[in-house]
Amino acid sequence: MAVSAAVEAGFWSLHTALGVTSVVLRGSMAGQPPRAILSEAGAQVRHSVRQALGVTPPDQAEDAAEHSPTSVLRARGAELLRRSADFHADDDNHHHTAYSRILGEITPDEARIVRHLYLDGPQPAVEVKTGRTAYRGTFNLLGEDAALRYPNRIAEYLANLDRLGLIHLTREALGNPNRYQLLEAMPEVRRLLKRAGFGTKVLYRTIELSSFGAGFVRTCLPVPALDPQVLEQHG
Repeated sequence: MAVSAAVEAGFWSLHTALGVTSVVLRGSMAGQPPRAILSEAGAQVRHSVRQALGVTPPDQAEDAAEHSPTSVLRARGAELLRRSADFHADDDNHHHTAYSRILGEITPDEARIVRHLYLDGPQPAVEVKTGRTAYRGTFNLLGEDAALRYPNRIAEYLANLDRLGLIHLTREALGNPNRYQLLEAMPEVRRLLKRAGFGTKVLYRTIELSSFGAGFVRTCLPVPALDPQVLEQHG
């Protein structure tokens, strides 16, 4: 260990001496004043010491601090606030910046679901529970009504759309109870009701597009513009 340290120290001394000598010779040949040559030689020595100790130069440390993850995020946040306060700016991007990302996170079938909810309004769903805690599933007809390619994946589709904030799965029932009759007549639902004993409940639920989801559909999908009164009459 001592021999290795001595060798490294000797190599560093030789490297530093060569660097300083090169600085002095170069400055003398260029006709620089002695004070300038000494200043540059001192800078060379300090640079060599920092390299040997693994210390970051002050200017590089400041530059690294300016580009740290926290500083970058804060700068982006400050830019958003600045743009928000600039009421005279001509901003053509009126749509939400998340729309582009969402298009890459939904499947073709999920695009059909939100379009169907936009055009046809909230859709009925039933939830079957046996006892106080046993959950048997939520049933709906979106797979068939929206003409999905993979209707058997409707549960994961709805979970993803809910995660993205495009739809709401509410506990409130639609105003027209007749819309739940087809769901209660589904073979899966009837089978559960027949097997289940006391305490089985069929709960009416609603699947609807969120306001954020409606804006997404209007902006990103080819749909006709609907009258606000028509949208209110859905369901």
